[in-house]
Amino acid sequence: MRTLLSRWLDLLLRRQREERLTDEIQAHLELLADDYIAKGMAPADARLAARKSFGGVDQIKEAYRDQRGLPGLETLVQDVRFAIRVLVRDRGFTVTALVVLAVGIGVNNMFFTLVYAHKFRGLPIEQPERVLYLSTFDDRVPDRALSPAEFADLSQAQTQFTGLAAYATGVVTVGDEGRAPERFDAAFVSSNAFPQIGVSPIIGRGPSLAEDRPGAAPVVLLGANAWQSRYAGDPGIVGRSILINGSPATVVGIMPEKSGFPSVAGVWLPLGQLPGWSQKRDARTLRVFGRLHQAAAVADARAEIEAAFGRFEIAYPDTNRKLRARVVPINERILGDLAGWEPFIMAGIVVILVACANVANLVIARALHRSPEIAIRASLGASRSRIVRQLLVEASVLAAIGGLMGGGLSLALVRLFQSAIPAGVLPYWFDYSMDRRVFGALVAIAFSTAVVFGLIPALHASRTDVTRILKDGGRSSGGHGGMRLWTAAFLTAELALAMVMLTQVALPMLTSRTSLSTDAAVDTTAVMTMSVTLPATGYPTASHRLEFFRRLGDRLAGRADVTAVSRTSLLPWDGGSSATRRLDIDGHAVADQVAAPSVLVIDIAPSYFATLGLTLLEGRDFTASDGTGASPTAIVNDRFAQVFLDGHEPLGARIAVTAPNAPDGAPLQWLTIVGVAPAIGQQGGGDQGQGAPVVYLPVAASSPVTSIVMVRHRTDPVAIAGLLRTEVQAIDPTVPLDRMRTLAGAIRDARWNSRVSSYLATTICLLSVLLAVVGLYAVTAQRVALKTREIGLRMALGAQSRQVLQLILGGVRVPLALGLLLGTAGAVAWDRAFSSGSADLYASAPRTLLIITALIVPVVVLACLVPFHRAVRMSPLTALRED
Repeated sequence: MRTLLSRWLDLLLRRQREERLTDEIQAHLELLADDYIAKGMAPADARLAARKSFGGVDQIKEAYRDQRGLPGLETLVQDVRFAIRVLVRDRGFTVTALVVLAVGIGVNNMFFTLVYAHKFRGLPIEQPERVLYLSTFDDRVPDRALSPAEFADLSQAQTQFTGLAAYATGVVTVGDEGRAPERFDAAFVSSNAFPQIGVSPIIGRGPSLAEDRPGAAPVVLLGANAWQSRYAGDPGIVGRSILINGSPATVVGIMPEKSGFPSVAGVWLPLGQLPGWSQKRDARTLRVFGRLHQAAAVADARAEIEAAFGRFEIAYPDTNRKLRARVVPINERILGDLAGWEPFIMAGIVVILVACANVANLVIARALHRSPEIAIRASLGASRSRIVRQLLVEASVLAAIGGLMGGGLSLALVRLFQSAIPAGVLPYWFDYSMDRRVFGALVAIAFSTAVVFGLIPALHASRTDVTRILKDGGRSSGGHGGMRLWTAAFLTAELALAMVMLTQVALPMLTSRTSLSTDAAVDTTAVMTMSVTLPATGYPTASHRLEFFRRLGDRLAGRADVTAVSRTSLLPWDGGSSATRRLDIDGHAVADQVAAPSVLVIDIAPSYFATLGLTLLEGRDFTASDGTGASPTAIVNDRFAQVFLDGHEPLGARIAVTAPNAPDGAPLQWLTIVGVAPAIGQQGGGDQGQGAPVVYLPVAASSPVTSIVMVRHRTDPVAIAGLLRTEVQAIDPTVPLDRMRTLAGAIRDARWNSRVSSYLATTICLLSVLLAVVGLYAVTAQRVALKTREIGLRMALGAQSRQVLQLILGGVRVPLALGLLLGTAGAVAWDRAFSSGSADLYASAPRTLLIITALIVPVVVLACLVPFHRAVRMSPLTALRED
């Protein structure tokens, strides 16, 4: 330990110890000289004899430094300093390599940040692996919630958990005297839900056990955003009464920022206040989770829950037949797998590989030009390992600087990605910050690239033929066959990877073009939308809600600047699992072991299609009487007819869709198809490239609490927005309005994921192509530089420009052919791994590959033109004198 401490102190006291060492050596030399003078030698001869007797001063100093210092660290510092000087001197190479590395590392780290945030970070709770999520499934439905009765039975029977908690989601209206009401996403949670995930209110408390039952005094917790925006952060709001869905409720707590459990909730209420609370065993509306005891194992808890459902099946065969439990860690359930992200992960890997191949080619070109320097160092005694180490240090310095630049670029790209996401869409736990894991990945990526692009050039450069290089003075271009092979290999890899990425640029374009050709063109101009949520206290029945929307429609339709009015449950390009229901078709039986087909169901009012600027393909539109009479009706889109009706006449056919959260065995209500609509782009429920099968139901049949009102108008959006507010407030000032926006804006927000993903994929693919072009230019320029004397000699002997161009292109013909061949194979492999399964959407179709090949070949030729132009403009005498 004392020796190690002394060596570290030497680094800090280097100047003082060097001075002492010099003084001590000088003192020894003077003593020896005095001895020789005493023996009768002249002073000059005595000093010379003393130096001969003492030995090499520099060698003794080096030996002493090795004993007292840290020679490995000192040598590394020297190598880093030398590497920085070399990189500063060769600015063109350095800037090019850094830009290429920054792009490759930045894009790769951006994808790692996004994938980590979406699929690995998870809920910010303590020991999330010990919080398990409980759900059920059977042969027909792959995922079900639990009923309140099942939740109560499991809570009493379980022994492996500290407790089981449950939640359900919904929407509530928050109102006060003198303030306009607002609509918030809400979560109904059991009294022990927050303790299970380790979250506590920053002010007040959570719901108590006594408040978590039907009929208890209503209480509410506000999220930090609602507290700040609506009550200006006043802590006095705790203990006061506010209106929730028109009924008074006492505020008992304020939740912290970035807390929206289970997803985007802004208001929390006790589970006992959940509307429609039912003790029926098949009314499955609850999501259940629990934290394991410290001594409990996941396998034991899973076995216990599965055994409990086995007992339920015996005790309640009518509601629990073939119903089984699924128990998984909560993050595994909420985050899901990596499906959908694999192409982006592979794209990031491809870009970093292209960048590494590109920089490796640049390093090889630079090593060939530095061969005289390396030969001189070898002739002076530098070992091969010492040369390799120096070149790897240079590569590491380059990678470190490129990593810093790439980190900044990745943060900028992530911020750009975030800016394209509509507010309130992502769950609260999404965090794109660079924590230690993301930073560690950035460091690992940066220094892995140093090994990838630096090792092979360093090993080959260290095999310098010293005699030949010193004799030729570095002018010969021969003898570098190994490096030229590696250059060709890297160029082949770049072109192949670029071709693969170009096919993936073609895929989203092809998909978009197919979607546009199959989906009807919705006229989004001059259509304003708004979400209206009716308070339950003022509108307890369907007739009350229908009357409100009838009055609103009449008032709006009476305005001269309004041309059409309707309402719906889902706008175009919106949708999801909550709107997807099980489908039955009269005369089409489904076997018990086969999953029942599902279809997207949308509630609409009359004039829905006219408001969108569309006309029905067959049949009629809904009327005011549809949904209220004894003959239920439905409209389907043409995609539904193609998928489910096997070419039969759709008009008059009978279908049935299950009601939301309907129990198994519930009686079906048969609907008669009265119209066929054109396919409109919707998310969920079908193949996006071909349009989703959709069933439209008359909104009067369900009369939901929340509807989206659509108004086509002749005036500007600002004026119509004011009109909508005025008309709603004139009917009932307690009704909140939410998400007022144009139809174009609503569709843009709904499609943000696919739009941003397409932009990312296109940008990254084009970057990979650009990097390949840069690499191609570097290789061609290197070839011209090495053949400068040969080109000058040929031109002096009468060679034409065409012959010089053939000489320059000769080195890229084979890499180009191999790159196109391997790129074709890679595109086919990519399609097989990540395609949607539709042969019409394959990007590796022969026609697409031919188009991409026709694009790459001219790009290769263009990349060779600049070095070619420089070569043919050089005079033969200048070329022959080039060293």
